[in-house]
Amino acid sequence: TLEKFYASVRDRAAGLDNAEARQRVIIELYDEFFKNAFPKMAERLGIVYTPVEVVDFIVQSVQDILRSEFDSALGDKDVHIIDPFTGTGTFLVRLLQSGLIDRKDLPRKFKTELHANEIVLLAYYIAAINIEETFHGLMSTDERQASYEPFDGIVLTDTFQLYEAKQGQIEGTFPENSKRAKRQQNSPIRVVIANPPYSAVQESVND
Repeated sequence: TLEKFYASVRDRAAGLDNAEARQRVIIELYDEFFKNAFPKMAERLGIVYTPVEVVDFIVQSVQDILRSEFDSALGDKDVHIIDPFTGTGTFLVRLLQSGLIDRKDLPRKFKTELHANEIVLLAYYIAAINIEETFHGLMSTDERQASYEPFDGIVLTDTFQLYEAKQGQIEGTFPENSKRAKRQQNSPIRVVIANPPYSAVQESVND
């Protein structure tokens, strides 16, 4: 089933020449994959994809609010940003692709000021690769060849447990993951940008 998922992504992404279309393929196929392969998990965790157009609107809205209410911007130094329910990483990917962060600031943002959490292992790996590939794709050829850096800002964790008094079991199982979790907890996060898993406790669409 997993092989079919990756094959579907490759087939449908082939020939697409713009970033928005590629992101749409990834999130739509991910949504289809979970609904068909793991319907109970999708329902329990509230897995539902956010359309790219909505993601872009939210990203731009956050930038507008930061400027009007806080006299700052998403690309500013020390403005740490987190997507606590990152799924396939679409919010951070579209943030990187938005042009709202100057190119000279992208390396700093990618290395130290972007954070993401995900509880589903498959989504965690997709998000990490998605964000990494997006960042390196925005860099020059020379910079890409110099060194490929993984995205160290992503943590395999339950965000709710991570920020309660006792650290969750997932991030404590793997030393590198635990290190990332502690770094995130000690970071001065100012911006939360996400689509929370609100549907997990709905009994009907009206909820």
